[in-house]
Amino acid sequence: MIIGLLAVAAAATCMGIMPTFQKQVLLDGLPMNSLMVYTNGIISLVSLGMALLKKRSLKATPIQFIQSVLMGTVGMLITAVLLNTAYLYLPVGMAIMLNFLYPSVVCIVMGTVFKQGFTKLQLGAIVCSIAGMIFLAGKGGDVNTLGIVCALVSAFTYGGYLIANEKGPANDLPIETKLFYVSLPGTVLFGILAPLTGTLAAPAQPSGWLYVLASGLFTVGGYFLMMYGISLLGASTSAFVSMLEPIVSVAFSTIWFGDPVTVGVAVGGLLVLSSILLIAIDGSKKAKAAGE
Repeated sequence: MIIGLLAVAAAATCMGIMPTFQKQVLLDGLPMNSLMVYTNGIISLVSLGMALLKKRSLKATPIQFIQSVLMGTVGMLITAVLLNTAYLYLPVGMAIMLNFLYPSVVCIVMGTVFKQGFTKLQLGAIVCSIAGMIFLAGKGGDVNTLGIVCALVSAFTYGGYLIANEKGPANDLPIETKLFYVSLPGTVLFGILAPLTGTLAAPAQPSGWLYVLASGLFTVGGYFLMMYGISLLGASTSAFVSMLEPIVSVAFSTIWFGDPVTVGVAVGGLLVLSSILLIAIDGSKKAKAAGE
């Protein structure tokens, strides 16, 4: 239980820090498609390298390959497209926080579709998470319906990705092999799209390569740790613990960019932490009950 919690918390930390590096290199002028080429390419190369280094088999049955590719298409590729579209119409903070309704989506789906039911602590965590997201998003300026829809749908696509990491034959693959196949759709699509649209470019500043490298490594590290954590905790618990990510993201970006911390951010952060605490207590109780 503790190892799983630490793995997911570390994954959330990696994924929370990563957006700051991405935003910085984008502010420096790197096209979005180029950033996606480099980031997805690093994920594919690192996961393939680790699979070969650990002598993991790259063999997959047709159904395992199809599930992995679908996970990558929906969980990585479509989620990224939806969020980037939402950024055009909403403040980035609001879009990200709406996306982070996915833990509640996962918990609700696991409790209803997969008949796992709900405990009082899980229901409390759902309420705290939704309230926390509302406070963290704040008013955020003008609200556009299309932006809200895209951000909310991204919560479902990423929630589906987390559930697929627990259910289905692809999860019998070694983590390194699975992540390699999951990363392929983004690597291939952006690898074709960027040159065709004339948006394949190098970072304008030498430091940009460090930000790009950090973006890729923090992303692949986050995905590895998340997959490992899900294998120990399950999708529902992992989804709530991963809500550390927006808190880390807000804190790190505040330090990096000097963004102000509002009362809404502080209250929202406390509510998110409360949801994580509730789900951790619930998981601990279940672990003790299973051991009796």
